Amino acid sequence: MDMATCLKSLLLAIQQYRCGRTAQNTAQLLKQVEEVSGLKCDQLLSSGQALPRECVSGLVELAGNPNTSPTLTSSTISLLAQLACDDDNREILHSSYNLTSTLASVIHCHSATPGEPVVLQCLQVLQKLTYNTRVFQSTNYIHELITFLMTNIQSHNDDIIMPCLGLMANLCRDNHSVQSHIKSLDNVKPFYRTLINFLAHNSLTVVVFTLSILASLTLSEKVGEKLFDATNIHQTFQLVFNILVNGDGTLTRKYSVDLLVDLLKNPKIADHLTRYQHFSACVSQVLGLLQSKDPDSAVKVLELLLAMCSVSGLRSLLCEVVFRPAAPKLRAAGRRQGAGPDGGRKAESGLALVQWLSSPVEGAESCSLQALQLLNELLEEALGAECVSDCVLSFVEMLLPVLLGLLRGLDAAQRDAHLRKHCHRITHVTSLLLNILHLPA
Repeated sequence: MDMATCLKSLLLAIQQYRCGRTAQNTAQLLKQVEEVSGLKCDQLLSSGQALPRECVSGLVELAGNPNTSPTLTSSTISLLAQLACDDDNREILHSSYNLTSTLASVIHCHSATPGEPVVLQCLQVLQKLTYNTRVFQSTNYIHELITFLMTNIQSHNDDIIMPCLGLMANLCRDNHSVQSHIKSLDNVKPFYRTLINFLAHNSLTVVVFTLSILASLTLSEKVGEKLFDATNIHQTFQLVFNILVNGDGTLTRKYSVDLLVDLLKNPKIADHLTRYQHFSACVSQVLGLLQSKDPDSAVKVLELLLAMCSVSGLRSLLCEVVFRPAAPKLRAAGRRQGAGPDGGRKAESGLALVQWLSSPVEGAESCSLQALQLLNELLEEALGAECVSDCVLSFVEMLLPVLLGLLRGLDAAQRDAHLRKHCHRITHVTSLLLNILHLPA
């Protein structure tokens, strides 16, 4: 069946279930939820149509109703998780449908039995839903959720500790109201002690979640001053860069980047990074991650490099790494990561940036724009020097044909969204070209 027919059947099944929670109505609704789950739903929420809105409202209501059967609740939450497939949809589910409050209420209902599958399911969806999203402490059931998270982070249930840490990291990040609430609680000191003990955990994901929470809560307090002081900060840099390069997949990498970006906002820590002796080697390995074809990973790496550009003492160091020929140490690291032997490779470290900036506007447009912004920042620094190095000139010579090629290929027959993305990229390309044209003769 097509999407419209499936949604009509789903809405009818929801209405029938509201009228009578019989076994037949439950089975019919479960069947319709599973049928919609089998379809591609990525544009469903952003379509603006009434039918999808009514269906999603009905699903959220079902998920939050304690009288809904456990099997139906689980299937409904799975479908809602499937709808939260990108940033726009997550924001719609959070702000327009109050899904965050609904899932927090489900967890609260089952707080006495945290090992139930539906609790873990809600935690996983909430972690996805609240990533890079501000959740106010006035939101329904957020206080109860925070209490649940703190209690279970201090438990001995390994299955639930990691999703609780990830969700807590989301709630705390850039969120002063949630941070203030946690700091006001009587049990915050034992909570800090538990977090500090997690820094020795054998899971890199647990370590980065923990560091993120500690940075959010303690950076301006005595606890944080000790954790991130001049004695420990270089060890922290090494740990986070190691997690970023060798971590357990894209999720860990995302949180590692976010942590470094947050630490760079602290002037003292940013200054320490400018004097970190392994900075160039670490950045070389981070640039190596751009060799992958994963846009989700690349977009976070580029976000980190752009954040580093905002620190004046790091821009020149970044230029040295990006525009020089690849160092032997970086090639060795590439072999360890399974890239194959590449001894004798003379390609510049910035070549991966050029590959991403010329990626198609559909699908990886964020990477393309970030790569253009980064090269704009770095070339402004490098070309503004009293003496422009041969490596920089060689890089510009390689870059120019690529940029000129991006100015071509506008197809007026394409739909408006594609044309807007293409024109947006052309704006960044022309800005970069103007930067290059200021190169002294």
